[in-house]
Order: sequence, then C-alpha cells, then structure tokens
Amino acid sequence: MAHHDHDHEHNHEHDAADQVPYTARVITVSDRCAAGKRVDSAGPTLVAQLVAAGFDVDPHVVVEPDDAGRIAHAIREAARADVALCVTCGGTGLGPRDVTPEATLTVCDRMVPGLGELMRARSAGITDHAWVSRGTAGTLARTLVVNVPGSPKGATENLGFVLDPIRHGLKMLRAEGPADCAAERAASEAASLASRPCVLFDFDGTLADTKRCIVETATEVLLGFGLTREQIGDAGRLVGPPFPAAFTLVYGLSEEDAAEVTRRYRAIYSKLGPESHPLFAGIRELLDELRAQGRRLAIVSSKNYKLIDAALADTGIEGLFDAVVSSRDPKDVGKQALVTRALEELGCAPHDAVMVGDRFYDIEGACACGVASLGVYLGNTAEDGELERAGATAVARSVVEMRAILVG
Repeated sequence: MAHHDHDHEHNHEHDAADQVPYTARVITVSDRCAAGKRVDSAGPTLVAQLVAAGFDVDPHVVVEPDDAGRIAHAIREAARADVALCVTCGGTGLGPRDVTPEATLTVCDRMVPGLGELMRARSAGITDHAWVSRGTAGTLARTLVVNVPGSPKGATENLGFVLDPIRHGLKMLRAEGPADCAAERAASEAASLASRPCVLFDFDGTLADTKRCIVETATEVLLGFGLTREQIGDAGRLVGPPFPAAFTLVYGLSEEDAAEVTRRYRAIYSKLGPESHPLFAGIRELLDELRAQGRRLAIVSSKNYKLIDAALADTGIEGLFDAVVSSRDPKDVGKQALVTRALEELGCAPHDAVMVGDRFYDIEGACACGVASLGVYLGNTAEDGELERAGATAVARSVVEMRAILVG
C-alpha cells in the first residue's frame, strides 16, 4: 500500500512538471487579415487551445502579411521578449506568397524538422493534402518556433499533434528539470569560442568606448534640427543601428530628414580626435594575443567606412585586422549582410567564426549567418539581458572575461 502511495506521489510530481506555465505567442500570417479584409479566426482559436493546454499565452495575436521580412521580425520580437513558444499560423502551403517556412528557416539558429514531419504524418491520416504542407519548426535563442496551417481546424489539429513533444523540447531548451542537457550544451558551445579561427569584432561599444561622444554629437545635431531634449530622451539608443536608418528607427524621422541629420552629425564627428573613440583598457593586449595565436580578425561595423578607418588609425590597431567591413551604402541597414561579407573576405565558414558585439543587432546578425556570438556589456550600450535574449552563445562583462572566453 505504501509503495502504491509513493508511485501516486511521483506521478503527481511528474504531471505537475509537465504543466509548467511556459509563455506563448501566436502570429497569424495572412495578407487579408493584415489588411483588415478578413477577421482572423485561427489565431484566437490557437490562443484558446494553448491556454487550455496550460500555457501562459499573450492574448494579443500578432497579425502580419505574407512577407518574409515582417514574419521574421515578428519571430525575433517574440524571442527578444523571451517567449518560450511562438506559433505561426498560415503561409505554409504552395501558394506564391506562402513564405512562413522560409522566414522561419532564415531567422532560427537551429531547425527542429521532426515537428513538421510529425504534423504531416498525423494529418495525412485525415487528408492527403497534408503532404503539401511545408510547415517546419526551429529555435531562436530560448524560443521554439512552430509553423501550423492557416485554417482554424488545420491549425488546432496540427498543434494538438505536437503539444507533448513541444513540452519535452521546451524543458531542454529552457534548461528546466534535472535531466535537462541545455545548460551543458550552452557551456560546451561557449567553450568552443576559444578554438574558432576567425573572430569578428563590432567597434562601437565593443572595442572602443564611443557612447559618450556619439550621444553628445547626436544630441547637439538633433537640438539644432528642432527636437527638444524631452523628444530626444535617451540618445544612447542610437548606438548600434547604422546611420541614417538609426534616426528613423529611434526618432521616426523621414528618410530625407534622417539623411540630413546624418550629414550634420558626420560633419561634426569626423573632426573629433582620438578622444572620441578610446579603446577599452586591455583591448589592445587582447587583440595582440589573438593574433599571436594565429587567429584571423575582422572589424564588422555598421559605422561609416571613413569614420571606422580613421578610428582604427587613431587607436593604432588598423594593422591587426585581416578584413574591415563597414557601411558604404546609406541603405545598408543589416548586420547580417556585413557578417556575410566578412566571412567571404576571410574565406571563413560560419562554424569557424565568432562575432563579438555589444547590441542585439550584432548577435542577431551573427545568428542569421549561423555564426556563434559573444555579447559584451562594456560600454553601457545594451540593457541587461538584451544580449542573452538575442541568442548570444556567451556573454562577458569585462575585458578579462572576454579574454577568458576567446583565448581560453
């Protein structure tokens, strides 16, 4: 009798562990719903299903058109918010605008094809049409992304088929439970950074303490452009994204106004001397040590190429890099493209490189290219937790920690 009670207690604990209130978000992908021409019925149905299954679900369904960029952005926003499960609904068929699987493949660090295979296999018992559904799944940082079809019936059926393996996958991904191997895997990946032959560095906030001069110069220009100090607020938000796009992203300026503000900014900033971009203490020694190990180094910065070239010369480190990849086109707004160029110039495969940066733009750009990343909190540019949420393989809060991770 006592043995029976013990088994009952153990099963109760197991059931409770399976009901961990993981957070979830639903993204409906539909041109017509996004345009307000049709009411989204599948999204709210999925929300209700997830709530019934024990998830802590964002009641607001994100609705996006069938646009790969918009879908990818919505998935990244879910990962940035550290949502455990992101379910996309729609865009998994063979129509010319069905691009949800492609967007998922582009944004995810690792794919989990078995979930799509299971959904198709189980759905095929209901309809042969299941075999032309292309839904897939993958992970971005600590977020599991799962594609389901766009109809309410197909969406809930397919999600129901994979809820149990989703829970098991989330236990591993979120490092919960004594049998979880996620922590060991993360530690192993972080340890591997010291053996990667190519190291890509962002400049502002990563190698050099540039925030103060960037903020002061931008504030001066924006005040001259007519903004008040209240409207400007925290100009430190400009550190990271490329100019002129940063002025549009942070302050909503038109493309024309952003270009003019950038012109005024660079006219002032280009006249500043070495005091505007001092290296963090210990960075020069770290770069020398990496070179002595035979590692190949590159600068990967959204900063204008003229400013980068001048900063590298001012700090005396220009000769330490095998490649310098920076912004040459005002419309070049993606870190992913810069990382890709750096890999090409170094002749380096993604798995042989590590990207070191101080903002989520650096980490996401690396992840999109299949490159590991080291996030650094040195120049007070990123909010606490930002780099982890973006999917950094490891993080460092000092140059000493950077050395320990990169040199070993």
